[in-house]
Order: sequence, then structure tokens, then C-alpha cells
Amino acid sequence: MLSSNFKLKIRSGESFLYRKEGTESQVFELRMRDKVSHFALQNACRKALKRFPYFNSSFKVKGESIYLVRNKVKPAVERRRHLRPLGGARTQKNMLDITFYDKSIFVAFHHGMCDGRGIMPFIKTLMYYYLRRVYKLRDLHIPDVRLVGEEMLHGETSDPVRDGNFTFDPEKVFRVDRTGFELPGVDQEGPSPTLNYRYEHTFELNTFMKVCKEHNATPPILIAMLVQRAILDVCPLADKPITCFLTCDWREHIGLPNTFRNCVSSIYLPYRKEDHGKELRQLGTEYRELIARQKELDSGRCSASIIKYLSDTLDKLSTYEEKSAMAERMAGMAANTFNLSYTGRANMGDAEQYIESIHPYMSGSKGVCIQMMSIGDVITVDFLQSFGSSMYVDAFCKQCRELGLKFTGSQAIPFSTPRDRIRNKSVMKLLQKMFR
Repeated sequence: MLSSNFKLKIRSGESFLYRKEGTESQVFELRMRDKVSHFALQNACRKALKRFPYFNSSFKVKGESIYLVRNKVKPAVERRRHLRPLGGARTQKNMLDITFYDKSIFVAFHHGMCDGRGIMPFIKTLMYYYLRRVYKLRDLHIPDVRLVGEEMLHGETSDPVRDGNFTFDPEKVFRVDRTGFELPGVDQEGPSPTLNYRYEHTFELNTFMKVCKEHNATPPILIAMLVQRAILDVCPLADKPITCFLTCDWREHIGLPNTFRNCVSSIYLPYRKEDHGKELRQLGTEYRELIARQKELDSGRCSASIIKYLSDTLDKLSTYEEKSAMAERMAGMAANTFNLSYTGRANMGDAEQYIESIHPYMSGSKGVCIQMMSIGDVITVDFLQSFGSSMYVDAFCKQCRELGLKFTGSQAIPFSTPRDRIRNKSVMKLLQKMFR
């Protein structure tokens, strides 16, 4: 097991630590079928942290490096309507926070620490101990759940930048034109720089998968095609491809299948005007082939190398101000045309009958980001936007109806996940002194 005095150097995800105003929390909201028990959730949190001690942590500067280190105070579960800023007094400097309200459990974490796949094993363990306590269950089967007392997996705490294999043959890399149409209205600001708008859509899984099969599409391919068609309907004069930035996990490619650290970048699905007349099945087949080519070993490692490139570039900058400026530029960039992230099927076995849905979200991004996740008999497709107009969402819903997909949708949900408070703490002060 990991030593209680662990010190894990941050390379992958380091860019999230240099933003002047802090980084917004990433959140997984688990909507339960029954009201949440405070006592049971606190108990489950304590047990889960015994198996995942690296989530009971804060950031620390030592020498010229930033580390994830053990925090002496464990996260305190609290009933509250609004999320608490990570790294501040209200979370006792912790980079993970567990709160709840009514029937929802909120698992908030810092993106400098891990990504969505990195947090999911913790969530499985949290649900295992929570549900056993609440419903007095003796037998609860959750596939691949990691329990207290079990050894850590090989490479579980490895940093991809330091330990990953990024070797590839440039001649074998399949390259895709990343040029994409810039959505009008993305630069419109709301009442707050971090205010986003969320539109939630819930589909019945079996029917959804049947439509996917009919069009030779995976869930993210089907949604990508429908969103692209919707955008071109709204913007028929688009002079560049409607490009989907599809989030891809590279853990297997670089030889670190078990790491909890940040290990994702994008692959690309460009949709041109000539594709507008194609049958969805033809386009679905083409997208399958396009994804497969981009996931070949050399192509995948080339795409994954952006993780190492960003970290190495930060290391070459000589001042804190330069690093911060680079991080701000990255945070302010919008994907042309949109991001799509499919966390996949939660695969939580017996626990799924107690969970209505799971919604990942994070504010602060520009443009359109689509978050997909499946659990139980539903699949959710949530639009996250930095602007208030529903024109793209409305056009997407029209595409779904024309395809015969039945769903329930929400009105715009204004939301903001809080920025971290580490900029007010010793970490940020030390960083600034380091690079003077």
C-alpha cells in the first residue's frame, strides 16, 4: 500500500495549478433513488480513503516541483446545496470534497490531481460501502471494486509524463485535419466569468443502443453525428468542417492502464458539408474507421504525447508569470467546433438499482462540451455551454426526434463549480517565489 507520508510529483495535470484565478472543480453528481444518509456517506468516505489514500491530499511545493502529499485532515462530508472551493479553509486544503443534498451525492476533485477515469474507482468503492451501510446489504457485487486492505494495482500512482511510454514512429502516425468551424456566440460572457449553462438529456439505454446498432455507431459516434448535423443546420454557411474533439483515454497505449493521474487528450471527427447528404450508417462506419486509425499504437502515442509536451513546455519557462500566462491561454481556448467526452458505462453491478443517473460537469470552459455517461437502464447526454442560447441544443433535439429517439430534456440550468483556493495558500506564494 501507499505510504502514509506519500509525496507524488505532479507533471501530468500541472497546467491546472498555474491559473491566476484558480481552476474550477470537476464534479461527478450521483443522483440516488432515495435521500442520502449523512452518517452512512461519512462512514463510506472514511473507508474509501483507506483504500485510496492519495485522495486525502493537498498540494505542496518542494524545491522546484509540485507534489501531491497527504493532508492531515480527512474530507468532512457535509449536507450543503453549494459546492465548497477545493484547497481552501472550508475543505481543510483537501483536493477532493464529498457533499450531498437531498438525493444527490457530489464528488468534487481537482483536475491537477486526476481525471474522470481516475476518480471512478474511488466512486465505486464509496458506493460499495455507502450502500452496504444504508440498506444493510451483506452481498453487493460491483465489478472490479477495490476494497480496504487490498494492495494497490501496479502503476496506480504512476505519473504518465514520467513513467509513460511515448515512443512512436512518425511515419506510422495517421493524421487528421484538426481545423474546425468556430461557433458564433462563444465569446459572449454571462453574469460571471465561470457561469455555464447545462442542458440534460436522458435516453432509455436499450432503445438508444438499438438505434446505434442500426447505424453502425457507438454511443459517442451517434451523438457526434447528430450534434454535427444540428450545428450545420443552425450554421449552413459554415466555411470549415464541424469538428468533434472526442476525448480519448491513452492509459493502455502508454503502458499505464491503472494510473489515476490525468491521461487523456482528443481524437478528431471532422464533418464536412458533403457529409450532410450521407446516410448515418455510412457515416457511422467511416467514423469507426477514422477512430480506429487514430487509436493505432503509433497514432495513439503521438496524440498522448501532448500530455508530456505541455508539461515539458511548462518546465522550460523560466518565470511563474510565463507559466501562468500559458495556463491562462490554454484555459481560454475553445475547441473548434465542440468537445465530446464519453465516460462510458459506469459498470457498477448491483449498485445500479440504487442510482438514478450520474452527471459529470465542470464550469469555466469556453464553447460547447458534451458529457455522456451510462448507468443502469439510462444514458445521459448533457450539453455544457459558456453561453446561454439554446439554438444548438434545440437543433440537436430535433435531430433526435427525427431519428425516433425518445428522451427527456431539461431547460437551461445555470451552474458554476467553484474555483480552487490554493492561490491564497502557501503553494501559490512559493510558486511565485520559485520563479523570481
